[in-house]
This record gives sequence, C-alpha cells and structure tokens, in this order.
Amino acid sequence: MPFPFFAFLALWVCGHADRPGEHSLMVELAKRAHGNHCQDHILESIEAKMGANRKEWIEGQSIGFEAALRPLFAVLPHTPTGGLTANAARYALHRVFVDARGWNVNGLEESKLYALSLAQNGPAELPPLHRILQGEVPQEVESAFEKCSADMGVQELALLAATLDELVHQEVLQQVKAVFKAKKLPMFGHIDDQQLQKVLEQVMIGYICDAAGIVSPEREKYIDGKLDIKEKYPSWLNLQNFLHSIQEVVLPTQATRVDFEDLTNVIKELNEHYGRWQNGECQVLSQELRQLESECPGHVPLRDFYSSHFSRGNWQFTESVAYLRSLGALEESQREKPKLISTNYVLGANNCVATSKYYSQCCLNQCDGHLRKLEKAVAKSEVAPDDLQAAVKAVLPEPDMPALVSKKLVEISQKPGQAGRVALHGLPFAEWLHHAYPRECPAPKIHNLPEELPGHFETRNGKSPAFSDEDMEAYLKKLPEVDRDQECHIAWTEEPVETWTMESPVESRRLLEVTAPFSSLWVCACVGMLLGGLVASRFTSKNPQASNESQETMTA
Repeated sequence: MPFPFFAFLALWVCGHADRPGEHSLMVELAKRAHGNHCQDHILESIEAKMGANRKEWIEGQSIGFEAALRPLFAVLPHTPTGGLTANAARYALHRVFVDARGWNVNGLEESKLYALSLAQNGPAELPPLHRILQGEVPQEVESAFEKCSADMGVQELALLAATLDELVHQEVLQQVKAVFKAKKLPMFGHIDDQQLQKVLEQVMIGYICDAAGIVSPEREKYIDGKLDIKEKYPSWLNLQNFLHSIQEVVLPTQATRVDFEDLTNVIKELNEHYGRWQNGECQVLSQELRQLESECPGHVPLRDFYSSHFSRGNWQFTESVAYLRSLGALEESQREKPKLISTNYVLGANNCVATSKYYSQCCLNQCDGHLRKLEKAVAKSEVAPDDLQAAVKAVLPEPDMPALVSKKLVEISQKPGQAGRVALHGLPFAEWLHHAYPRECPAPKIHNLPEELPGHFETRNGKSPAFSDEDMEAYLKKLPEVDRDQECHIAWTEEPVETWTMESPVESRRLLEVTAPFSSLWVCACVGMLLGGLVASRFTSKNPQASNESQETMTA
C-alpha cells in the first residue's frame, strides 16, 4: 500500500533533519505536499471580497516579496512547528520594506521590537500583525490573515506584504484623484507637462505638511504657493529636481501631454524610490554630526550639538531634550555630560516624512547591511562567540575597540539561557553592534517612550518637539564645558537577555532539545501520511473496489 510506504520513506529521510533549518524545511514541505491551505484561503478571500484584478496584482507582487523574505526566514527564530515567532515576523517584514522601498511601516518599527523584547510578556502584548493593513481590507480578508498569524510561513508573510503594497497603490490613486478634482483637471483627458509637474509638487508638499503637523488652513496656503515651503523644508529645490528625474524615467521623452494613468505611474514610482533619494540627505546629516564628534565615535556632546545651531547654522539641530529622549537618541550614563547618539538621531522619526497612512519615509539603517552579511555568513539564528567573531572578521570592517567588543561576545554567550551562543537578532547583539560600529548601528531602544513624528509628539504632550533659540541658549548655560581630553565612556546595559521566541530563550531551547527527535519524527510522519494520502486518494479514485475496501477497513 502507498500510505505506509510514504510514511516510512519520510521517516527515513528525516533521520538527518534534526537541525532547526532542516526542521523548518520539512514543515514547509509538508504544507506543500498537502497544498498550502492557509495561503490558498487568503487568496480566495482577497478574490471574493476585493476582486480578481486586485487578487492578481497582489499575487504577482508577492513573488518578489517572498524572494526577499526567504534569506531572513532561514536565520530568524522559529516556532517549534517551523513558522516565525511574532517578533521575528515583524522584524522580517520591517527589514524587507526598508530594503525594498525605504518604508518604515507603521507597527513594524525596529526600535519598538527591541523594547518589546524586554517586556515579560512581549509577544503576547503585540497587536495582530494584520493591523498594518489599517483596517482597509474587508473583514473576511483580515480574518484569513488572522487565522494564519499564529504560525506564519514565508508565503503568508509575502502575501501580507503584497496586500499592504496594493493598499498603498490604491492610496496613491485617491491622492491623485483629489488633486485632479481640486484643480479641475480632466480625469479622462490629457494635461501638459507643466501641469503634471505642478500636481507632483502639490502632492509632495502635502506629505511634508503632514510630517510637520501643519494643518488647514495653513496647509492649503503652502500647497497653493501662498507660503514658501522652503521655510519648512529647505531641501525643496533638490526635491523638485528629483521629481523631474522621475518623470523622465517613467514617461517617454517625447511626451508633452499625459493622462491620469501616466501621472499615477509617476507617483507610484516616486513612492518606491523617494526613500532612497532622501537617504542622500541623511548621509549629509551624518557627516555634519561626525564633524561634531569629540572623544566617542558616533556620539556628539549635547552641548556641541546645540551650539552648532548658532555657530555652524545647522538649522535642523533644534530638537528638545524631551523629544531626543523619546527618540532614544540620548546617551545619559553621565547625566552631567549627556551625548547625542548620532545614528539614533539620524534614524529617528524626526527625519521621517509621512508620505502615507501606512508608512513613513525615513533614513536607511546602514547596520542592516552589516546584518545581511552576517546572516549570509553564519546561516543560523544563534552562533557560538568564536564562530561569530570569525564571521565578523571575515565580512565586516574592523570594529572600534576590537578587544573589548570581542570579549563582550563571550560574556553575552555566558549569560543565563544562552547555552554558549549569541542570538544574532537579540537585544544584546544589537547593543554589541552599536558599540562595535557606533557610526552605522543604532543603540537599541530599551525604554517604552513612543517614537513619534514631531507633530504627533506635540499633539500628545502639548509641548513643542523643538527648542526656541531662547530655550536652547538657556539650556546651554546649564551644561558644563566639554572636556576634549576625556576618554570615551559609553555604558553597556545590563538588561535581561531576551530573544524573539515564544518562550524564554532557555525554555525554548530546552523544549527543542527534548522534543526535537520526536517532533522531527512527527513532522516526517505527517509528510509521509500526506504524500501517502494523496497517492492513495488517486489510486482509490481510479479503483472503486479498492475504495470500498479502504472504507470498510476504516469502519472496522
């Protein structure tokens, strides 16, 4: 009979599949052998409630997202059944959207992941992952994603990413329609290239106003040109040139008249590439901060940060102490000598532009590039310190203070629950990366203060996120002079070691060690049963007598 044969074959094959990656692969093979019902259910719900065209668009986009997710899926912490843990799934989507689009999706912010990983019940407190869709899909589609959320595989994550991407596309359509309607432009006719440029500029001015918390009627005055947007966004001329370059790429060079669909394609392309363009400004900002460094690389004495606003004309260095603290951009281990953490400042919400209700365009995290190289080099989520140190030496630049940070890797691996390994995507290694590469890697945010756009911070706190010149001068008088000969001192946190697993690290590892042989056999048996069942069903469908005999045997 085919059924026991396939079960036996699967058990024999799985004799060597005792590693987490191979275990996950067998689970995925089991899903595919029986048909990925979860993925199919999501697509069926999308087609039934959102239409065949939108379903086809989402399914097509998911291919690219799946390819981007697979390398991460292989090295992030998994559940015992092979899916990603709740925090790991969020981190994977965050990384893919930042890498592919430069989008910081609302609800997937990396700093919040590290903060939540410190909470006693972090994963249980996380909102459902499908909330990133902002309730803009039918309830049946949300329910389909929710049913798959307990143990999401790479296909389901890719579909969720593609669905969000499609919602952004629909949002773009609505924004363009609103501008056309306000300016009484023809929806089904043509406009000339000057009108096109004007519409693009008005859409971008709207984004800038939203990020700065500028509301009507002042917002309309900026959009109409009655107020100069350069006062709020000094890089406006550079942005205009970028808009023009996008037009040249998307539209035929000989086109002098375009229609609504052409304009929509231009803005879609703009949304996808704006984050990369904006990152050029972020690099300039990083260089300005580097010139202000004193004894510690990647850190600027707060006194020098504020003083440069007056002495160097750094117009953007005005954020208040309270707002910098909420961004996680202050190093206050020596409270009388606070320092600005340059990378956290550059990556903060203060440098984001809210171009969508679903995401913000923020500066790109250079540390993600370091992590990608390490993920490829070690190909697992937990690594022995010697192996990790060898990988760092092989694929990354030499760290600052190499002896100190190398010793720290051993200390991390010896903490309770680590079993001599370092979690590649845990809080302690994130902090290690910050100390090793302070100009590229941010300090993990360990407090629960919300990181907000300036306008949202002011609304919630009733205080301005920026100092006035008078407030800044008053604060500078309180700070002591900077000691240029002082040695660098940046404190290490002594928070409990946590990794992104459903249980605590030690419980999760013991569970895997105890149950791995049995779970592997169980998974492999399931594969065999599924394969055998499929063959048996085909066999019996062609042989009614065999089908009757099988039915009688089951009854007995």
